[in-house]
Amino acid sequence: MSTTNERNKKVSSILDSIYANAINDDYLVDESKYYNSLNKLFTTSAWGFREILLVVIVGMKLDSSFKASVGLYDCNPRAIYEGPIKEFLINKEIPHRKSGPLNVAKATVGLDMTWATQRRPSNVAKEVVNLVNLLESDKTIIDDVSVSLIRKLIGESKRIEALSVNVEPSSDPLFLYKLCYELTTKVPDSGNTPQKIAAYLLKNFHLAMNTGVIVTGEEDRASVTSTTSKKPGDVNEESIDGIIYKVYEITVKPFDIARIRDSYDCIHIYNDNNGNNINEVIVICREEDCPKEMTKSNLSLYMGNYNYQDIVYYYWNIFEWMSDTLQRMTPLARKNFYSDLNNYISDINTAEIVKIKWQELHQ
Repeated sequence: MSTTNERNKKVSSILDSIYANAINDDYLVDESKYYNSLNKLFTTSAWGFREILLVVIVGMKLDSSFKASVGLYDCNPRAIYEGPIKEFLINKEIPHRKSGPLNVAKATVGLDMTWATQRRPSNVAKEVVNLVNLLESDKTIIDDVSVSLIRKLIGESKRIEALSVNVEPSSDPLFLYKLCYELTTKVPDSGNTPQKIAAYLLKNFHLAMNTGVIVTGEEDRASVTSTTSKKPGDVNEESIDGIIYKVYEITVKPFDIARIRDSYDCIHIYNDNNGNNINEVIVICREEDCPKEMTKSNLSLYMGNYNYQDIVYYYWNIFEWMSDTLQRMTPLARKNFYSDLNNYISDINTAEIVKIKWQELHQ
């Protein structure tokens, strides 16, 4: 067995042991030294702070000499989080982010107050530092903190599960449009909501029509850049062997010249690496998100275009496009779209504000 496999096996064993104690009602802990600090980690939507604490605990249990305050990366946080820790969180249906702890801890040597003041919200990051300092000064408290953390994570899982909605299949395009409109305008969730809606609409449109077109992008979050995903747009229509037919950017933020330049660079990198010649992008957005410099149309769905070097950006009204696409879909495609959207919102990792709005829309 390789060293990596041995380490991962140890991490899994550590987490299983903590979890067993956490679900044991007879296992009592004294939280007086850290109650307020730990609770603070659960007052923010930045889950990375509670996830980095879990990484620190695992690191300390793997190596008693590990000190996150001065050498966080000594425990290989990316490897242990994106490997056995994330597998544990998935198996226990605990809300988590793909690389949450690494996102809040990037560009730091140790978890100290200098790091905390640079993070947002800094008051939560400071509580992480307080907890790390407590653990390093009194290692006898590690078991109690670890059990308390897992219990709170389990509690979050149960609370979020209660927000799930059982939907009755509907193929009514007007009703479905209302859902899309309300979600997009009220809980865009940093662009994740409209991107998922667009991907599910296109996917189910093509599946029901048996076009053979593959839609990619539904698994990505809006924070994933085109360069990171190695795709030229948020959502793409492709052939079965990966040839991209159409590129879509989905946004409810300004898609201005700065965004166009970023998109242009990503597309040219993709073209160069794959021998493609993508020279058109459809930007699905609100009217206020269009660049002032674009050539405007007098139509409602198609709002205008902007030519940037050898790529043309066509701007489509996101609400007109949603309504139009829903009405062109078959009834079965609409039902499947509704199911996909509900499954996404029910997922443990979807933002709570989206779940709450979804519940309200179905009351």
